[in-house]
Amino acid sequence: MRRSAFRHLAAALIFISALFCCLAYRTPLLRPSLAHRVRRPAVQMTLSSPSSEPSVLFVCLGNICRSPTAEAVLRKLAQDKGLRVEIDSCGTGGGSDNWYKPDGFSYHEGEPSDERMSTAAKKRGIRLTSRSRPLRPDDFDRFDLVIGMEEKNRQEIFRAARAWGRLDEAVRKTVLMTDYCREYGDVTAVPDPYYGGQKGFEKVLDLLEDACEGLLQKLVKEREPSAASERRM
Repeated sequence: MRRSAFRHLAAALIFISALFCCLAYRTPLLRPSLAHRVRRPAVQMTLSSPSSEPSVLFVCLGNICRSPTAEAVLRKLAQDKGLRVEIDSCGTGGGSDNWYKPDGFSYHEGEPSDERMSTAAKKRGIRLTSRSRPLRPDDFDRFDLVIGMEEKNRQEIFRAARAWGRLDEAVRKTVLMTDYCREYGDVTAVPDPYYGGQKGFEKVLDLLEDACEGLLQKLVKEREPSAASERRM
């Protein structure tokens, strides 16, 4: 009887262990590596015309740290590969609440990039030459892609676009910089380094170099069908 009871107890323990393993695999709380996996959305880009070069506008808060760096990084990558891409950057007022209004004010407008950001970029052979400007309504006509550094930027773009009557275009064209990350695939934002230390600027460069490589690959792939269609014509 004791042996039979022991066998039943052992079988029950095996069953409970197997059940726990199944739950551990299926339950996100017990499987953090899978629970935190980020799925990147498919980003589609439509060129203005088959013969046009792709155009990209980077957007951050003040247009003095992240977006001008993204502009410079992508420009250098494109030049190194002999590719033609129209590139610019802008901000969403730098914290001003009325920046997108006709009589609105935009912080940092006309200023060069943050010196700390410029210094960090220069050490990697990247030169920041643009001056800060706010997003404008005609940017949605001029650029194929509008790329925000974080979700706050995207929502601010939408807020301005709604006021300008350009929301449909903004939604269609606006994506996030981290959508193109490869090495840093679990990152969902390029953080603002303005109030941090030097490591923050280095982190921004790491993320932007990674994302811009992915972006450039995407631009090349999107351009190939257009170029092939143009040759057939």
